[in-house]
Amino acid sequence: MRDPVDPQIEFYLRQARRLSKAGIYEDAIAQFDKILQRQPSLSEVWFERGKAFYRLRRYDSAIESFKESILLRSDYESAWNMQGMALSQLDRYAEAIASYDKAIKLIPTNFKAWYNRANALLKLGSTYEALHSYEETLKLRPNYTKAWYNRGIVLTRLKRYEAAIDSYQQALVTRPHFSSAHYNQGNLFYRLERYEEALASYAQVLEIRPDLYEVWYNQANALHRSGRHERAIESYTQTLALKPNSVEALYNRGNTFDALCQYEQAIADYQRALKLNPDFYEAWYNLGGVCQKLGRYEDAIAHYDRAIQCNAKFYEAWSSRGVALRKISCYEEAIESFDRAIALNPDADEIWYRRGKALEHLGKSDRAIASYDTALSLNPNSDKIWYSRGISLSRAGRDAEAVESFEKAITLNADPSDANNRLEKAIASNFDLLEVNHPNL
Repeated sequence: MRDPVDPQIEFYLRQARRLSKAGIYEDAIAQFDKILQRQPSLSEVWFERGKAFYRLRRYDSAIESFKESILLRSDYESAWNMQGMALSQLDRYAEAIASYDKAIKLIPTNFKAWYNRANALLKLGSTYEALHSYEETLKLRPNYTKAWYNRGIVLTRLKRYEAAIDSYQQALVTRPHFSSAHYNQGNLFYRLERYEEALASYAQVLEIRPDLYEVWYNQANALHRSGRHERAIESYTQTLALKPNSVEALYNRGNTFDALCQYEQAIADYQRALKLNPDFYEAWYNLGGVCQKLGRYEDAIAHYDRAIQCNAKFYEAWSSRGVALRKISCYEEAIESFDRAIALNPDADEIWYRRGKALEHLGKSDRAIASYDTALSLNPNSDKIWYSRGISLSRAGRDAEAVESFEKAITLNADPSDANNRLEKAIASNFDLLEVNHPNL
């Protein structure tokens, strides 16, 4: 029941509400205070005063007013809800949830209280409870766009990506130009490797907000992943026009230039990224890789060394460093580098293979064969490992085993012409050996 108000106070209250509605909150609060000096038992006035403080973002004062309103009228559902909102603004989410629960108990069909409760639960990381509250909201208000959107966020956190996509789609039904929903949906499509759909979502965002560098950047990544490298370069370039010091955009544009074999441009981007972040070990590593492709092996080794300085457990850098050392005939050092990589990741067949090749260069065929055998125990379907093993076996005079190794390489790769030639030589060598050992055949 509304508190009885005399006509003069009613006039002042209407005046205060008009001021509040016009956004003149300080004057409205002054008017509410005058009313409360004359009649402090008016719960509605305390409530309106609290709303004005809330609009001014003076949340502590708003909470005090809402509390006074509730003390005077414990079933004031709107005051409970607004008190919860003010508490949430101060990150007092547990208290806020208690307030929303009071509001919901009073009016279970209050979809706004359910929605606000869900938001507070989401902030506390109570994802399943938040999901329940969003779904209660949507039962009461099926077209509530913000609830569909936030439900998508919860479902993403729960890794229910398809359901999250559907939730964002429902938000877009009622608000087709909701750029955040398009963006989040695009990111989920990207995560699911559905790049065409991701690109369509990013395009929708950029029609509305062409100034968002994050969208240009994610679009570029999707274009790169889908093999459209030229367009990816354009999108990374637009990202950098909006955010020139984006290390990630420079690095990934460098990767895209690398994929296009435009190595000098790749080097320039990696170097720019490294000026901004000298500890970016992946950029040092990829810079080394590009130099290696250009035959600049000493430079490559220096860059791999920088990557390792930044991350000593980066086994890929140790392995690639070994390859570069092998290219300049530093075989002992290469083997040491491969050994460091293997100590960090003993299950990488490629490193055992590379180590075997370095050992073979030193004429250590038996040790090379052992290295290839370990590589094959990890990856028995690699034709190149079987092939290299066959060469080492042949050089070690173990031609019968070499024949088997070359045959296995040919089985796995129907067109290894060199393997066929070596197989014929190994067979011939093996046949001569049989004639010597068995002259009566």
